[in-house]
Amino acid sequence: MENQDRHHGPRFDVTARSRLQQMEDTGSRAPTFRGWVLCVLSCAALGIVVPVVDNLLLSTRLSLNLLPASSILLMMFFIVGFNMTLGRYAQGLALTRQDLALIFCATMLVNPLPSLGFIGYLTAAQHGPIYFARPENNWDQLIHPYLPSALFPRDPVDPHSPDPRPIEWFYTGLPPGHSIPWDHLIGPYALWCLSLTMILGIFFALGALLHRQWSQQERLPFPLVQVPEIMMGGLFSRGEKPFFLNRLAWWGIAVTFLLHGYNALQDYFPNIPPIPLKIVHIDWTYLTEPPFRYMVPFRFNIYPSIIGIMYLVSLEASFSLWFFYAVVSKIVALIAIGYFALGWSAWELNRTDGAYSVCTGQGTGACFALVAAGFYMARRTLWESLRQALGLAQRENADELSPRVIWTLLLVCLLGVIGWLVWMGVTWYWAVVAVAILLASATGITRLVSESGVFFLQMSASPAELMTAAFTPVALGPKNFILLSTWSRAFVFDWYRSCPFINILGALHLGHRTGLKQKPLLLGLALGLLVIFSVGFATFYWTAYTSPGGARQFGWPYDDHPRSQGQVWAGTVERIQVYEKRVEEHAARGETIPRAEVPDVARTDWIRMAWMAVGAAVLLGILAIRSRVFWFPHPIGYVMWMGMWPLTQLWFSYFLGWLCKLLLVRFGGQRQFVSWRPFFIGLIVGEALATLFWLFIKYFWGTPGGYNMEFN
Repeated sequence: MENQDRHHGPRFDVTARSRLQQMEDTGSRAPTFRGWVLCVLSCAALGIVVPVVDNLLLSTRLSLNLLPASSILLMMFFIVGFNMTLGRYAQGLALTRQDLALIFCATMLVNPLPSLGFIGYLTAAQHGPIYFARPENNWDQLIHPYLPSALFPRDPVDPHSPDPRPIEWFYTGLPPGHSIPWDHLIGPYALWCLSLTMILGIFFALGALLHRQWSQQERLPFPLVQVPEIMMGGLFSRGEKPFFLNRLAWWGIAVTFLLHGYNALQDYFPNIPPIPLKIVHIDWTYLTEPPFRYMVPFRFNIYPSIIGIMYLVSLEASFSLWFFYAVVSKIVALIAIGYFALGWSAWELNRTDGAYSVCTGQGTGACFALVAAGFYMARRTLWESLRQALGLAQRENADELSPRVIWTLLLVCLLGVIGWLVWMGVTWYWAVVAVAILLASATGITRLVSESGVFFLQMSASPAELMTAAFTPVALGPKNFILLSTWSRAFVFDWYRSCPFINILGALHLGHRTGLKQKPLLLGLALGLLVIFSVGFATFYWTAYTSPGGARQFGWPYDDHPRSQGQVWAGTVERIQVYEKRVEEHAARGETIPRAEVPDVARTDWIRMAWMAVGAAVLLGILAIRSRVFWFPHPIGYVMWMGMWPLTQLWFSYFLGWLCKLLLVRFGGQRQFVSWRPFFIGLIVGEALATLFWLFIKYFWGTPGGYNMEFN
């Protein structure tokens, strides 16, 4: 039924609107036994498949995506194979909505961890400084003394020793007649996993505290987990056609699958002309002279899945994502490069030091201000939860974790990760600062994804890097600097690109929407993590040790990156030692070093701090204006300046997604918007299907590399 409005035409009544918005009435239930079994098996399968695909095929890496192709394909397999096929003949084989939600949430969380989401960067940070040490770089004197032997396995000093050489074999491959030195690897890995477990515990607790505020009060859209919810649409209600029986959904799947399939044929039939989806030649073809050169890079990349996810985002958020890059940041680049001569092109603005941090510094400051504003808005919810934990107020929902458990988990894990850093050798107050920066950064990143659905975002600042900019490496000292740098490298999850906090909060939202009880959901996530910690560890090291050439053949994360990172660490430690020696010499003579002669390692980067303060002030100003002027631009695109590379790659796809939704909503209204939604979700499913299909072809045909669908 429709209600007539003389000014705006027909409107939906409450029943029709709820049906079209897929607001199905679901009871709160736990998963079935088959749901638990399939969840565990799916996580184990990812622990085997992801390290092999990422490290051997060297094509589209499954771990570098917040909406993994593997999770989407598993959802498609279970929905079509179990519910729509087997379930028609044996009802006991069909999965419930809660089963499907549990499987998706668990696989989405664990997918990046056995590769570049955790284990990959951890092993590079563990083994790289040891293996790439040479007499000429002096790393054995500058870096090795500060690496605890309990966390960093070592090779025998004697090159002729018959004992296992875990580091050398990791990078060169296992010699004939030798076995993988598991006893040298399990201990350090378990200790690092202990730190990760406590960080994840903090994320679980923070997620449980913030979920009600973000999901039920602020009503953030959580676009990434809308995808599986829409894929499940119609399976458990009679008034709606299932997603995989919708013609528009299959058109969307077909468009993306055939588009990527045609381009992937280039690896096997080079004479076929490709359909250009990444238009990068404009930089060196048209933008070669001032002032246009100052706007380089200006890329026009088309990612169908990004266009699809933008359809689920508010128009003001998707507009902000491309507007603040294509317009505002380019104006900033014209001023910074053209007037202040900071460099040759806007590539310089990807840097994070000094005046070059004009963009990244503002974005980082804006991110921290966004976190502060978010906690301020959630203050009543958090205070009420704390009162319930202390027994001063009555508990509201018995199906959720009790506030007392949540706050206890938060406190125990917070003290645990700080204590772990202190045990590692970090001074306690620097450990507190590092953990605070990590949690603030992860919360800001999670807020951005929950509101805008961006697949690919990064913050160009780790805890150690921000601490050296604010407090100086000299204040930290060589030991704290090295330890915090290695810890940050392992736990920033590829510059927060694969941060687990994002998936934990998304899982809580999807669980609430699908009627999955919170306790079984969190238990399922913990069980998936336990499986991936063991299976992913075994598969990753088996792949590295048994592959010809070892981990050096796995690409830049294991070769170029640890070498360049080690050079920075060693150079910084050397400059710290030189400066400290000069200070002692001057002190012996009763003098102080002249201010002009103080090196960078003893100076706070005040210019960067100033840009961060500007970013925080601008963000708070935008929020204040938007509370009174509804049409003022959303600040999310401005916060995304904290990492310019993702915006460089994706801004044009954000624009196309915004334009498609704008035209459909403007000229078709809500009815056409809802009708076309399966098509845009189909774009996402089709890209996931194409990714897995061509990875399958590459694996069995033995053709690694080539065409990939990464956002890099």
